[in-house]
Amino acid sequence: MTDTESPEYKQQLRRAKIAAATGTALDQMEMTLFSLAAALVFGHVFFGDASPAVALIASFGVYGVGFLIRPIGGLIFSHLGETRGRKWVLSTTVMMMGTATFCIGLIPSYQTIGIFAPIILVLCRCLQGAAVGAEYTSGTTYLTEIAPIGKRGITASWVWAGASSGTVLGALVWTVVLQIFTKQDVLDWAWRIPFWMTVFVTFFAMWLRMHLHESPVFVEKQKAFEERAEKAAPLADAFKNSKRNMLRVFGLTFPCVGHSFMYQAFMAGYFVNYVREDGGKIFSTSTSIGAVVGVGGALLGGYLSDHLGRRKAGLIYTTIMMVFPPIAFLLVNTGNMAAVVAVMIFCFCFPAEGAMGVQSPQLPEIFGSRNRYSAQTVAREIGAIGGGLLPMIGTVILAYFGGWVAVSILMMVLMAGAVFTTYMTPETRDRDLYVEEDAF
Repeated sequence: MTDTESPEYKQQLRRAKIAAATGTALDQMEMTLFSLAAALVFGHVFFGDASPAVALIASFGVYGVGFLIRPIGGLIFSHLGETRGRKWVLSTTVMMMGTATFCIGLIPSYQTIGIFAPIILVLCRCLQGAAVGAEYTSGTTYLTEIAPIGKRGITASWVWAGASSGTVLGALVWTVVLQIFTKQDVLDWAWRIPFWMTVFVTFFAMWLRMHLHESPVFVEKQKAFEERAEKAAPLADAFKNSKRNMLRVFGLTFPCVGHSFMYQAFMAGYFVNYVREDGGKIFSTSTSIGAVVGVGGALLGGYLSDHLGRRKAGLIYTTIMMVFPPIAFLLVNTGNMAAVVAVMIFCFCFPAEGAMGVQSPQLPEIFGSRNRYSAQTVAREIGAIGGGLLPMIGTVILAYFGGWVAVSILMMVLMAGAVFTTYMTPETRDRDLYVEEDAF
């Protein structure tokens, strides 16, 4: 066991929180760059021969491809996390993410190399998806396993505070680019600048993570992890021993991830294409403001999960999120920047970061040490598939029904599922993480 009062432990904990936050900042920065690019420019750059509506659907389709790959990346890296350690995975995934994101900025347009342009974009998106597939689970698991009892929520929520910071960076870069360059310059070449700038965050995150200590749970259980990994595939073992809890994680993750990207990605495309054609700057600026507030929102979610319990805090968050979608559309439809800012502040204080702050310690606590990494990763990333595809699905529904009401109903029904799952999941606060058996 670790001496949580020693100066060395406290220094390592501070370094771990910064390292985890920086890595997820890179991931979320990429998500923001890609989602805004999909809404604003990718249709023109990579699907130039299609109609605007089809090009937008195709752009969000590529965005969703990354989520389809995430469970595969999660499965691979969860196996490696059990055999090589949490630290190794954290360092490798951040390098993969940074490399793939930088390369997107190098892809020639459809007008230059034809069909190969969207194909290369999809390949880069797959690399991003594989890296992100283990990133969030790795970060929250690592911080939960090293955090002192009673502070797992506020400690693990640093992952999502970092994610919100990454959104700020991504949105600010887009805001500056849209402010400095003309619309035609952005479509022609300036859209590449945000993707190139991620190289600085990548090197900093890699340096931090390579200087971390390994998780004490992994150190104590390493031999057992390695022996089990040699005897059985991690996914088969997880389904055999943790099927019910994997369904719980899916039920908690899918609606929250889906709502997050509906506000950040779908709303951007909806606002620019259906409310205000000149709304790109308004939305990117509003996203930046919302994400700044979201840093505190993530930490608040973790704090409340420590003090109210995971279940009670989760019910508060999911119930509020369930009733908000029609209010969000009514506000966005005004075309007013203050209204859009209010929607994005809600997004980052609830589905994007706040609810994730509540879930950060809860998901690792649901599982025992035996299946924590693999079962949690696969279940969470399968849930993220649906969440990542939701902007495309919402765009199709919007085009078919010709209005936002059907999309709003879809969002409310999905979040009702999260309310039910949260209600049916018993409390896990402060359970012993060294125990091999799952909590339920």
